[in-house]
Amino acid sequence: MSFWRFFYEMIILLAVITYAILIFADPADHPYLTEQLIRRVDVGLIFFFGIEYLVRLSLSKDQPRFVRENWFDIIAIIPFDLLFPLARLMRVLRIIRLLKASPLLWSVLKSVQMRKIFAFLAVILLWSSSAVFFLEQGNNDSFQTWGDALWWSVVTTTTVGYGDISPVTEGGRIIAAFLMITGIGLIGTFTANLANHWITFFETPRREDDLLDLIEQQLLYEDDRVQHHMKQSAMNWVHHIESLSSSEYQTLLRTLELLREYDRKQ
Repeated sequence: MSFWRFFYEMIILLAVITYAILIFADPADHPYLTEQLIRRVDVGLIFFFGIEYLVRLSLSKDQPRFVRENWFDIIAIIPFDLLFPLARLMRVLRIIRLLKASPLLWSVLKSVQMRKIFAFLAVILLWSSSAVFFLEQGNNDSFQTWGDALWWSVVTTTTVGYGDISPVTEGGRIIAAFLMITGIGLIGTFTANLANHWITFFETPRREDDLLDLIEQQLLYEDDRVQHHMKQSAMNWVHHIESLSSSEYQTLLRTLELLREYDRKQ
């Protein structure tokens, strides 16, 4: 695993968290989060995305196709929210664009298994926070807002249990027990899948290089009687493999493994 690759992924992750705090935090609770500060961060991100887009465009072999397939990037670069105060949605789109800048984070979001886990977790948190807020409102001063209920749901699901907020009604306690039991399996599944995805993501380039080296060595030591068009065909496959993304390469490996299993059964 390349240190700089890991370092880049961590920088992007911290940038996503920081920007999310800036745009979602309540200014009343955080006086230092001024609109001017957020605008400066917006300008910095727009500049970063613009430079990155131009670099990728210049390196693309098919620039018209690149523009068509990356139209979302252009929208995230245009500073609509700086020109029109009501266009705050652009900041949410900019978070998505920031996630896309990280191959690791973006591959996690595109993973079918992780999407299922995220969807299930979102349903559980939304349901539990809404239900406990309805049950505890008026009976428990700790649940002043729905945000308090959501925070409690997250803490309970992760089985951290700070104890700063706790339900007092019977219905609220039943929901708490359900979240504790569900959270043990859910968070364990989430952590295991995330760790597996992390390891696979950083190991794939090394396996990819090993495969390419093996093919190229075989071509170098192949008998001279091998026809030219066969060598050319093999080299085309090498170039094709080199052009695959990490997710595409993983799909290719899984397909080959399934074919081998099927062949053995036959």
